[in-house]
Amino acid sequence: MTSNPPEFPSSHIEWDRLWQIVRTNPDDYLSWEHLIRVVESAEGGINASAPPENVTRLETVFDSFLTKFPLCFWYWKKYADWELAVHGDAGAEKIYERAVIAIRNSCELWNHYLDFKRAHSATNGEIESLFERGASCVGLDFLAHTFWDKYLDFAENRLANPQRVLQLLDRIVLIPMHQYARYYERWRAIRATLLPREALDPDTLSQFINEIRESKGDLPADKIDVYLREKMDSQTAEVYKKTQEGTNKRWVYEAEIKRPYFHVKSLDRPQLQNWNRYLDFEESMKDFARIRALYERCLVPCAQYEEFWLRYGQWLISTQRTSEAREAYGRAAFTFLPKDRCNIKIALALTFEEEGNNDEARRIYTSILETIPTHIETIQNYIHFERRTNPNAYEKLVNTYINSTQLSKAATAYFTIQYTRYLQQVNRSAVEWSYTHQYSSIERSK
Repeated sequence: MTSNPPEFPSSHIEWDRLWQIVRTNPDDYLSWEHLIRVVESAEGGINASAPPENVTRLETVFDSFLTKFPLCFWYWKKYADWELAVHGDAGAEKIYERAVIAIRNSCELWNHYLDFKRAHSATNGEIESLFERGASCVGLDFLAHTFWDKYLDFAENRLANPQRVLQLLDRIVLIPMHQYARYYERWRAIRATLLPREALDPDTLSQFINEIRESKGDLPADKIDVYLREKMDSQTAEVYKKTQEGTNKRWVYEAEIKRPYFHVKSLDRPQLQNWNRYLDFEESMKDFARIRALYERCLVPCAQYEEFWLRYGQWLISTQRTSEAREAYGRAAFTFLPKDRCNIKIALALTFEEEGNNDEARRIYTSILETIPTHIETIQNYIHFERRTNPNAYEKLVNTYINSTQLSKAATAYFTIQYTRYLQQVNRSAVEWSYTHQYSSIERSK
């Protein structure tokens, strides 16, 4: 959030009051909403000729709010509309670009951005490039039909390219989603009017011809075309069957999703359980792109739940994507979760250590302990981290916690036992140290 708000006239009593509230308590969502309404209704309006302080206030509020709550896609849209009114196309585009980075898997946001680009004289190449960016972010969403409808409309009416329409449908019909049957029927109808050599993509056409020649021998072109039609019809039916099965399997979980968007209010337990079951199912399908897409989608309504971020990171690490896990943990720790959630920060520190960035890992441990100096899990991980990376500092550190007056007696006894075991593992005489420290610590903990 902006550290120093701009100076505004003292007569703006409501602005001053609400700004102070959200500065003091940034989690007060209702006050943020009220503050946004205040700046949007400023006397003199919000446009290119508005008083400069009106624009400055509005930008300050939106920037601060969307830093705190970046998943609120509708406020990105509102901000872009205001920037369009004040700064024109360039101003709006900057906000949309920030928006699709902050919440890259929002179909609604991508649709608004694409509508903006199509309405403001972008070239076909620029628009198609943006569509492809959107497809990489939301194309696998179960409710992506609104996005794909726009893309098909663009190919059919603005590009006027029937071949491009067919190429898009070749991709879409493979995706299990809500309106799969509608796309399939259109795809099937188009292919039925074309020769197989026109309907099939080059790789599939080559594959089918090779298979025909292997099984039937050399044939004249017209005979090959007959068998090509048979293979294409069989492929068409197989695509429908597979996509229908995939859709039906996911429908079980999709039907239970009651709130797919972000909100500060908590989700009920059945919703959380459904997301976990859905993730279990998708992981069992072993399609990396679909698994990642579902995690990113889940982490919009579940953004404030540490367990889902930890699960996502652990899955990424299991697929040898430590840097992506670090990025996910960082988003969780410093944007979405409350500052007192330590487990996600511990996980982040462990990924930094895995990547060899020990200084950053150490900084995270010490920053947690500056805020919550008695957090046992953090202390334990920090001690073991120093034992692995800096043995010379380890003994001094562990003794600091053994002799700490801030920790409970049970905690100091626990660290005493851990240290004794360490001394035994490195073949050092620990008997005398144990009698003078370990047992006395245990007695104090009783």
